[in-house]
Amino acid sequence: MASVTERLRVAAKALVGVFSEDAAKQAYGLLGGIFPGAAGPPPTRGARERAAAYADMPWLHAVADKVSSAIAAVQWQLKAVRPRGEPRAVRVKALQRLGGSWEASLERRARLKRLKEAGELVEVEEHPMLDELLEGGNSYMTGLAMRKTTALHWDLEGEAFWVKQRNALGVPVGAWPIPPHWVTATPTPTNAFFRVSYRGWQGQIPDTEVLWMVNPNPENPYGRGTGMARALADELETDEYAAQFVRMTFINQARPDFIIYPKSPATWSGPERDRLERDWRAQHEGFWRAAKARFATRELGVHEFEDTNFRQLQMVQLREFERDMIIHTWGVPPEILGIVESSNRATIQAASYIFARWVLVPRLEAFRALWQERLVPEYDDRLILDYVSPGEKDREFALEVGKAAPWAWTADEWRELAEREPLENGDGEVHPVPLGMSFGALEGGGEGALPPDEAAILRRLAGRGRR
Repeated sequence: MASVTERLRVAAKALVGVFSEDAAKQAYGLLGGIFPGAAGPPPTRGARERAAAYADMPWLHAVADKVSSAIAAVQWQLKAVRPRGEPRAVRVKALQRLGGSWEASLERRARLKRLKEAGELVEVEEHPMLDELLEGGNSYMTGLAMRKTTALHWDLEGEAFWVKQRNALGVPVGAWPIPPHWVTATPTPTNAFFRVSYRGWQGQIPDTEVLWMVNPNPENPYGRGTGMARALADELETDEYAAQFVRMTFINQARPDFIIYPKSPATWSGPERDRLERDWRAQHEGFWRAAKARFATRELGVHEFEDTNFRQLQMVQLREFERDMIIHTWGVPPEILGIVESSNRATIQAASYIFARWVLVPRLEAFRALWQERLVPEYDDRLILDYVSPGEKDREFALEVGKAAPWAWTADEWRELAEREPLENGDGEVHPVPLGMSFGALEGGGEGALPPDEAAILRRLAGRGRR
């Protein structure tokens, strides 16, 4: 990619040797505004500029929007465990803390399902945290928009801020997301306030009224967060410069192909230069005048610029490279963004699984852990926060596990994965017979044998044939 800036530097130096000093400086500065190598690098994007880049840069917008929209669309749930068996506090804390990874999220949901089936778990269908905060948002934006904004701030800057809105009883009933670049200072041991600055207004908000969600920066894990847009600062700037260069090329090719100038020290007057230009165009423009000789009455010099077309500048490859860097940094499979040139049905299906497992779930687990620890106790520390698993990942995972021992699942469990209704009369509450295994082996009383009633149902189903 260095050849791109190097070619532009060569063109700029050529301009310096032909034009007057003022004109050369102007041209040199123009190229420097497009590529930083000609006039020194511009300052690195700050938080405000990175947030603005989301609105201006197509691929950054596409990737961040896809992830944040999927995160925002997830349904959140609250559950409570009844005090049975072991102490309630122990059971609740164990479930609250179970998570953080893909496997842990599956285990948490499996435990919650078992507890619900055993009658020890109650789903809280109506609650201020769900209805008024997570779903209600605030008076300006819906809960969906609030969650999407939060996910965008998290990805772009590595942190998100909510200012809590409370009712007369002091219960949080809404939240107001504020951009990270509005927050100029975070709490310290001697100053328990967030300092916020916006359009000339400055104020302090107590730390008890702000929910600070942060993705730690390893350089300073106790300070401000760090997001992926910061890691892509150079790539984002390069892609922006490339887009500007392409635009200018379409407008005026960014430079002339060659310059005609007098070799004698005397300069042309304006009218004389205009007459020469008109005469030159009259004799040479048009395909029918190609290859015709030119007879000049005075000595002329011609400076031809190096051909810097898109192919030589590798502009297409450059922009594809920057696109791929953005996509890979986010971890989003290309198929999710509609890039399917080298994809097939299998890779597209796998992309959905990868997107859910490695992109969505880690973010959801991070939010769940933060909200469980810092927001749920505002209502009731006995509640368990969870979410409906996104996409088809759980179904696909269960199918893969089930293939290893299909007889370990009942027929109704298999039908549930296939999105079918249970069999009538309880016929689906039996385990299917593995291929190559007889009924006698299953009801023979040895290890792995079925209860007599289940074996009888299997025989009856086998006599009926396939449903």
